[in-house]
Amino acid sequence: MRARLLDLIRRATGTTALARRFDALEARLAEMAETLARPAPPAPPPTPGLTAADRDAILHQVNYTNHNLYLHLKEAMRVRELANRDLLLAIDRLAQILPQAPMVFEAAKPVAVDTDDHLFPWGAAQDNTRSPRFVAACERHFPGRALTFMDLGCSGGGLVLDFILRGHQAYGVEGSDAPQRAQRAEWRLLRHNLFTGDITCPFALRPAPGAPPVACDVISAWEVMEHIADEDLPGLFANLHTHLKPDGLFIGSIALGPDDNPVTGARYHRTVQPQAWWRARFAELGLPMLDRHDFAFEDFCRGTNNGPIDENYRQNPEIGFHFVARRS
Repeated sequence: MRARLLDLIRRATGTTALARRFDALEARLAEMAETLARPAPPAPPPTPGLTAADRDAILHQVNYTNHNLYLHLKEAMRVRELANRDLLLAIDRLAQILPQAPMVFEAAKPVAVDTDDHLFPWGAAQDNTRSPRFVAACERHFPGRALTFMDLGCSGGGLVLDFILRGHQAYGVEGSDAPQRAQRAEWRLLRHNLFTGDITCPFALRPAPGAPPVACDVISAWEVMEHIADEDLPGLFANLHTHLKPDGLFIGSIALGPDDNPVTGARYHRTVQPQAWWRARFAELGLPMLDRHDFAFEDFCRGTNNGPIDENYRQNPEIGFHFVARRS
């Protein structure tokens, strides 16, 4: 029977190649049959607990799964963000709820090109703080008037949008042009309200060429001050004095610990000092921190568990604090 089958294969194909494969397969089957016929060796005694190799394998799988979940979640958030902005853009085209008049922004240094926050953007590429509660707290502090607001280190520009949606004038300045180039978060939507510039160098936001700089009721900086080297703080405070009204407030948060990336070598926090040092430096630069003010802890935008990755400075006061400052 076998010879008859091989002869049919040769006649049908005109070659012996398939016959050779048939022979090899037959030999392999015979070897497997012989192996299966042998008695199975006794199983080794069970080893109590997990070995180091077992633990490493499990940890590797957990990390791999977590990383994939993170990537899927990040993509889902990106798509949702784009859909939300698409909706706002469509509404704005119909109702023109957003400001249409472009401002004049002049910056001695349009991008903070020599900083790690620009060279290896993290906050500028990830953050987009939103806090309608902070807007409401500012409205209570300055009742009965439309506010002018500026956010320094604005990243995605979310706070600027929150103020605009309440009918206020609001602007943001970001040192890195990463969010502008990516058109992420609110940059596509608030095209007349978000700007790039090194906030430690002179800048001016004007309603028209040659007009005086805009005077703000509130300027904020959330997790920004520690990114500024001590020798550059006077330049930043000069810009604050230029753009704050006499009764205006400078409000924000400061992280107290280092923030380094061991992979890229980026060092994001250039000034790591205790709270007492910051209080003295603010007073020295003409904007002392207030010991008493009417902002509740939950009114602040960062350091209040405002979002899934935001720290809580009440629970962990050693990692950061909030401030409200005003001209001396």
